[in-house]
Amino acid sequence: MNEDHTSSEFKWNLFVLAGNPAVYDDANAGSQNINQDNMFNSPDGLKFDSKGLLWIQTDGNYSNAKGFQGQGNNQMLVGDPETGEIRRFLVGPNECEITGSAWNAERTTMFISVQHPGEKGNSHWPDGGQSVPRSSVVAISRKDGAVIG
Repeated sequence: MNEDHTSSEFKWNLFVLAGNPAVYDDANAGSQNINQDNMFNSPDGLKFDSKGLLWIQTDGNYSNAKGFQGQGNNQMLVGDPETGEIRRFLVGPNECEITGSAWNAERTTMFISVQHPGEKGNSHWPDGGQSVPRSSVVAISRKDGAVIG
């Protein structure tokens, strides 16, 4: 059985283009499913869960200045490829990267990593006060014990 699986055509389906609609009204604003409640830059970690949701982690410019105004700290968002909806799930501490994601077998606890918080001296994550900032793994679960995502 020798089938030809070649084609001269291909159609892109763009799910999301990161951007900042608070500053731009052109292509730099991002795709239509980006708004001021879920805008982000520099998606770095991408992972699909068993339900098909796309988890997006950022490692980008957190200056909150110029083209990045209003985007805040690096974060984790969750997107539904079926509906195009994207929602912010969490925001990291100052000057960090959100990275790595895993779930327990029941998907009731999610683990994420906070890397290099306070890399410019503006965070005391996770202990607060005047402590030295440290990278950490965070376990997240719902109060009602339900599945995350």
